Amino acid sequence: MVRKLINMVQCFVRSQAWALLLCAVTAVVCAVVVYKIVWPAYQNPIARMYTSKIGYSTVIRKTGGAFPVTSAKAQRRHIVGKFIGEGLMQSEPVQVPMVAMAGIDKVHVTEGQRVKKGDLVVDLDSSRLQMKIDSARAAIATAKAELERVHVGTVNVLQQERPDILAVRIDIAKAKLKMAEELLQRNTRLHKKGSISFNVVTENELSVTRNQLELQELQLAFDMANAGRTNSVEIGQSAITEAELTLAHRLKQMEDYQSFAPQDGIVERVLVHDGEFNQDPGRPAVLLACDLWFECYLDQTALGRIKVNDRVEVRLSAYQDRIFTGHIERIRPLVNFALGGPETNRPIRPLGTGAPEWPATFSIRVKLDPSDEMVVPGLTGYATVIQQRHTLAIPRGCVSAVSGNRGIVFVIDENGNRFEPRNVVVGIRDDQFVEIRDGLRPGEFVIADGYQVLEPDDLIAIVRGPQPTTETSTAIGQSPLPAKQHDRLISEFQQRKVNPDGDVATTEASR
Repeated sequence: MVRKLINMVQCFVRSQAWALLLCAVTAVVCAVVVYKIVWPAYQNPIARMYTSKIGYSTVIRKTGGAFPVTSAKAQRRHIVGKFIGEGLMQSEPVQVPMVAMAGIDKVHVTEGQRVKKGDLVVDLDSSRLQMKIDSARAAIATAKAELERVHVGTVNVLQQERPDILAVRIDIAKAKLKMAEELLQRNTRLHKKGSISFNVVTENELSVTRNQLELQELQLAFDMANAGRTNSVEIGQSAITEAELTLAHRLKQMEDYQSFAPQDGIVERVLVHDGEFNQDPGRPAVLLACDLWFECYLDQTALGRIKVNDRVEVRLSAYQDRIFTGHIERIRPLVNFALGGPETNRPIRPLGTGAPEWPATFSIRVKLDPSDEMVVPGLTGYATVIQQRHTLAIPRGCVSAVSGNRGIVFVIDENGNRFEPRNVVVGIRDDQFVEIRDGLRPGEFVIADGYQVLEPDDLIAIVRGPQPTTETSTAIGQSPLPAKQHDRLISEFQQRKVNPDGDVATTEASR
């Protein structure tokens, strides 16, 4: 009976060999598809089915299981943060004026030419002023000669101011008075003896009186001439000083007949030509572009995080293979919703908003280090503000829902199976880490990956990263999950997308 049954089976297998082989292959393929595609998709947190009513997360919650997560420790690190913004080269317009009213002899610059401080820009015709300068020099010589004549006493208009001559006349008057007095005394004695009449004595007394009056008159004239001569010397000296000041004024005016560059710059426009006449004192001759800087527009989130003198790297579209270095010279803390840089011509849709908006930016002035490159106003490019700090930091993927400088992290408790969301204040960030300025303490542990599907009161199991108790990486074999399933979850977590700002992208299921 058994042999008969075996024969029947062999006959059936021989007759249905291809059908059985096809069924076997189909079964194997289905098993592979389920194992390689369906089951991983069922466990994928990004898949829509993951959070459905029959999804993997629901099964874990119903069975009281733990969600696998990756942990990270908050500790001090060296971070090189960067803020990037576009902008353009700008300059300060400086006018080079022509002060004197005169003809233009020569314009020494052309548009686009680089000039240094003190370079000659425009020459004006100074021939007439040169004649006035020669006249001033002649006036000085005349004044000096007049002063010498005052000292000598030969000035015709100062005939009464000759104290030297009056001094001689005073001496003569004194001698005549002395002789008249002696004659009067002698004749008085002779008159008393009766040898001379009284009329002779009277004439002698009259002569003495005349000589006294003449002496007084000469003494008064001498005092007046002496004082007047002092004043005349002062007048002569003042005339020399006035002539010298006139010459200095003319020489100072000569500087107005040449216009020089007040500082380094590039000639932006030349407003005059050779042979023209400047009839408006102060009329600009040349417009210079001076004090070049890079005007950079940064996102509003950088306001308060950057400071003056921070190092900056600038790349210009005209020199794409060259990095220009500089520092922040000035911060203009005015956020504008219409200025996003020179190339912004359409609104954007910021994270967390539902309507188009223009970029909210503020500007900074970047002073470039001296360079031999042909950097001119109007060149566009972008700048990278670089900050270096040794500060408390965590991996960038640990922070979610970043808005401005605030975000949320999920802190792991001491036992490593519970978590709590916590608000933190973030600072600068690099490619891997983000600065935590407030909200975390050094040594605390946070969820680096796997928090996207968590709900309050969910249990967690650290499958990768340091443990709060041991502070060492958990081995795969010690995980409460099977090893193969553990590796798949880790691979899925590592493949999560991260947006350009470093914030965790919202999963399709969470949307």
